[in-house]
Amino acid sequence: MTFDLDVALARVAGRGQALVLVHDNPDPDAMAAAEALALLLRTSASLPTTIARGGIVGRAENRAMVSVLGLAHAEVSSIHFDDFQVIALVDTQPETGNNSLPAGHRVDIVVDHHPVRPGARRAPWCDIREDFGASSTITWTYLRDKRIPIPQTVATALLYAIKSETKDLGRESSDHEFQAYLSLLRQADLEKLYAIAEPKVPVAHFAVLDRALRAAEVRGALLTANLGELAYPDLVAEIADMLLPYEAVHWVLCVGHHRGNVHASLRTDVEHAHAGGIMRRVFDGRGAAGGHGQIAGGKLHGAVRNKVDLAVVYEDLVRRLCADLQIADAPRPFLTLPEKS
Repeated sequence: MTFDLDVALARVAGRGQALVLVHDNPDPDAMAAAEALALLLRTSASLPTTIARGGIVGRAENRAMVSVLGLAHAEVSSIHFDDFQVIALVDTQPETGNNSLPAGHRVDIVVDHHPVRPGARRAPWCDIREDFGASSTITWTYLRDKRIPIPQTVATALLYAIKSETKDLGRESSDHEFQAYLSLLRQADLEKLYAIAEPKVPVAHFAVLDRALRAAEVRGALLTANLGELAYPDLVAEIADMLLPYEAVHWVLCVGHHRGNVHASLRTDVEHAHAGGIMRRVFDGRGAAGGHGQIAGGKLHGAVRNKVDLAVVYEDLVRRLCADLQIADAPRPFLTLPEKS
């Protein structure tokens, strides 16, 4: 169905306070799309709008994006959902387990590019475009269609989000991303864009990379790594992205734990792979899992008390993934490294 932006705006215009909620531990696409949607709601629907997130902003590039652009997000722990007359979810959907909206709570707006989930359909404004490569592109089209001037800060956030989500238009991008990229390139602050894309990283990044290289195993076209305890959840995605270029594999699964929760990240360079569906099958209804074509993630709440617990979960996830991908090869070490002295 064609989405009618004017009808959607008319449904929420002037209703009071609006809350735009992104998924927990948000990535650039979630944060930038939220900024653009908030701008739209303030400008075209006369709605004072607050952006909120749960979890932490951990990945170095994501922290740099918040710091360099001065993005202001409320902690979801300080939010009283009943204080808002309009509630929007961006880059996430109800009952997916990766956001802090209470189960069954009213939701008025859902904007996402991941496969549609049943709970999203209860939102009167439900705009899910699976053919788009980023949620930021969807919200950019809103601003374009309403001819709303885009401040340089928002333009820079949107450009970095599309750049990050699609790997410079090389991964799961569409003509929509191409159009948005070219337009935003003329409006963004390129010095700030560089500062976001090339941040300094903490020692925890190198420590977990060392653990990953020592622990990684290869089974046919699959590389897996138990990363142990994580300084921040996004490390599973960071390391998976770094390992995927290995020439002998097409799939990477990284698993680690943070504050008792297991975090998993799946990456592939196989086109039309449906990684999100694979991850949901691997998790088999436990915790939260999802994604799209070549990127997926999952979380098991409160599943780990120590490294033994994590090892059991890791082996189970690897076994299930191998079965789904029909990989029967025995594991072999990724690298042979000297032991730490």
